[in-house]
Amino acid sequence: MQRTSFYMESTYVKPGLPRKRRVPDRIPGSRIRMVGHLPSVERRTRPGRVLLHRVWERITSSDLCRRGALSVMTVSLALSLFFFIAPSLSSVTVSIPVAESHEDISEILRSYVRREEHPPADILEPVDPSLFSRLSIRSYTIQEGDTLYDVARRFGLRMDTLVSFNTIDDVRRIPVGAQIQVPDRDGLLYTVRRGDTLEGLSGRFGVSLARILDANDLDSDVLTPGQKLFIPGARMTSFELKKALGELFIFPLRGRISSGFGIRPDPFTGVPKFHNGIDIPGDVGTPVYAALGGRVVQTGTHPIYGKYVILSHPDGFQTLYAHLSRIRVEKGAYVSQGGRVGDVGNTGYSTGPHLHFSIFKYGKAVDPLRYLH
Repeated sequence: MQRTSFYMESTYVKPGLPRKRRVPDRIPGSRIRMVGHLPSVERRTRPGRVLLHRVWERITSSDLCRRGALSVMTVSLALSLFFFIAPSLSSVTVSIPVAESHEDISEILRSYVRREEHPPADILEPVDPSLFSRLSIRSYTIQEGDTLYDVARRFGLRMDTLVSFNTIDDVRRIPVGAQIQVPDRDGLLYTVRRGDTLEGLSGRFGVSLARILDANDLDSDVLTPGQKLFIPGARMTSFELKKALGELFIFPLRGRISSGFGIRPDPFTGVPKFHNGIDIPGDVGTPVYAALGGRVVQTGTHPIYGKYVILSHPDGFQTLYAHLSRIRVEKGAYVSQGGRVGDVGNTGYSTGPHLHFSIFKYGKAVDPLRYLH
């Protein structure tokens, strides 16, 4: 391994003071020396929280490539050590060996900070360099018999990674021949919202800022609403994953479905009419359960639905339980998934004892069979 070094020298100043940067002319093969204050590293007040920016944005890749494969993460880590480990020093030298191959990155990351009067000391453990590399994506065509679970296993990924990266609403409805994008590591595809910051996302998902920067090959920490970011290592919430897997809602009543969702003849008049849910026959008094945990937002008696209960759930969902013989919850109460909300009845506009069950997404009726399991 070539021991040519990349040197950087800085003097610590209090946060808030102007920071200047001067990079002298560089001759290939010579040391690169930076004198002054570093604008791209900021010391945080709480230990361990070092904000890593792209220190290398003004040091061109061609300069470094001529001298070896120097990982951008190597530069960041070395510079952050100055503020994290030795903030009280008036002057330090950060020495980073240059690797001749990608396999030497672990050794590079054993960079050290030293005072002129002290000998060098290793302070970093080896790090997997793939954690800090740019995201690579390949395409895969869904074959006959494929499941998303099978595809995820084939590529060594979690299923929620493929669900998130391809914005899959229902894994049961991926057609044969569909093209999906397969990243080279686990994580989530996140859409930036107004007010989001890289540091905030790093804390929210528990992923280092450097990994987010490198995976997305970002040259700036300025985010734009609607921008797509891959958050390496992040996971979907249980709620989000169950929704995509079609496992979010349980059946409120087990039994055959006598009438489905959509246009159907009215059972009394025969005139085609939209049916906003499903009907499940049952004996009067049979327990009806909450399909998903939620808050009771409305109960009462309706000319069409008879005695009914409406629950509100996360992510804009609401569920309706109608034609009940008895209501067993009160408005404002929270009901856990599987909790009893009422009993099967024959109230309202009904042809016999059954449960009418509907799911609404942001006020619009959706087919319950897309979500029930």
